[in-house]
Amino acid sequence: MKQFKPIPSNFVLAPTLARRILQVREFRNMTVLDLASLSNFPIRRIEELESGLETWLSSTDRQRLAKALSVEPSLLKEVEHRAHETAPIPESKMLDAATAEQLSIDILDSVENLKCPDCSAPLTTTVVDGLDMDGHPFQFAKAFCVKCPYVLRI
Repeated sequence: MKQFKPIPSNFVLAPTLARRILQVREFRNMTVLDLASLSNFPIRRIEELESGLETWLSSTDRQRLAKALSVEPSLLKEVEHRAHETAPIPESKMLDAATAEQLSIDILDSVENLKCPDCSAPLTTTVVDGLDMDGHPFQFAKAFCVKCPYVLRI
């Protein structure tokens, strides 16, 4: 693997995982494809990480990504946030299960130009392919608002 120069000590690192991955990738003069290849992640996963759709990495994924970026894993871990660590959305903005389920159905049905139920800004949506516990394929919806902290996780 190509060795990269160390990040200078006076380099101000971004405060979020998404921005930090993008920042280090650009500092290393890497494309999304380069990072995906080196980390053995799909391009879509790198795009989701850099867009803020994912805010936490498993230990294995953190190590793979850190190695690809030629940084210590702790550099990524220090800005990760699990869903329960982030500030809750005020009660008045919480979605009921029916609204979230309908939004998920719309995403899976390829409905375009979906709006955030909280602030009406555009939603960035994706359909993720996966396997259930029995190895059967299934799809689930992911979405996040480009303006407010709304994230759909079903």
